[in-house]
Amino acid sequence: MSDPLETGDIYFFYRIRMDVGQPAGLDDVQRLYMVLVPDPAERARLFIVGRKQLPEIRRGESHARERDWLLDYAVDTPRGIGRALHPVTYETDRQGERNTGEAVPAGAGRYAVVQLGDASHLAYRLGAPGKPGKAQEIFGIRSEASYVIAVKNPKVRVEGFPEETPDYPRKLTEMFADERWIDVSDPALLDFENAQLVLIGALDSLDAVDVDLGGAADPFRTLGLEESAWATAALRQGDLAAPTFDAEPIKPPADRSKGGRRGGRAAAATDSAAGVAAALKGIELPRRRAGLVRHARANDAPAEVVELLEALEDREFRDMADVTRAVGEVR
Repeated sequence: MSDPLETGDIYFFYRIRMDVGQPAGLDDVQRLYMVLVPDPAERARLFIVGRKQLPEIRRGESHARERDWLLDYAVDTPRGIGRALHPVTYETDRQGERNTGEAVPAGAGRYAVVQLGDASHLAYRLGAPGKPGKAQEIFGIRSEASYVIAVKNPKVRVEGFPEETPDYPRKLTEMFADERWIDVSDPALLDFENAQLVLIGALDSLDAVDVDLGGAADPFRTLGLEESAWATAALRQGDLAAPTFDAEPIKPPADRSKGGRRGGRAAAATDSAAGVAAALKGIELPRRRAGLVRHARANDAPAEVVELLEALEDREFRDMADVTRAVGEVR
């Protein structure tokens, strides 16, 4: 049996877009999250899955969808991560209070980080739902799977990956040397917000992994969530479920309408200038308002950023300075 580098609970959650009632597919989803809670459950990590789907696992061929990025969005106690999955209430200048529902659980199981040959793997086995359904099919969540996992050198820019960088201590920074990617030989690499990783689809069976993934994983108990307030159809029956909005909502840590003093990832998640710039990254201008909105949605921008762009005057925008001025006029 393999000697794992780390074991723990793994959970998958999704958050649907603002103002979507019953989600019908991936277009109605704002984020797919992966939560890792290492044994013993003293800390937890909340990852954003780049394409809102786990990478495909194919045999005998290579395809771009066999890989995807992960962004380490938050590292906290398990209950702290659970709090981040609550409904979110925003105060906007134009439309008053807006709400987005809680992140809905779509899978719970056990995972291990193991070394297989010359690569580290993230392997997991679901305990719930017992049989994957439509929700799991949409997100690429299998009953069991193994993915090559590697950590990106924070000094290296990779096209298509977020620009955020983790604040690694010198000991971990030196592990990268001149390499673009390194294995997860030290799981401490995963304990820093803004760490970026790549997942590559490898195995749809854990026969080659040979690691004990026994034990029950309960997202409600572990993350301090009140099960009665959470939609459970995706977790229990595999049905794509809408949030209930019954859990206590949280508010962003700063006043969104004034931009606050948040920087980096937090600012890029709001309708501030940084958030708009992040949503429109890679766009070719000039574009009309509809083009801005389409590009922001393609970049999976937060719903409040899309709403801000929809509120702009319907005209042609020549460059980003033009967009920024227009945003200032409607805020």
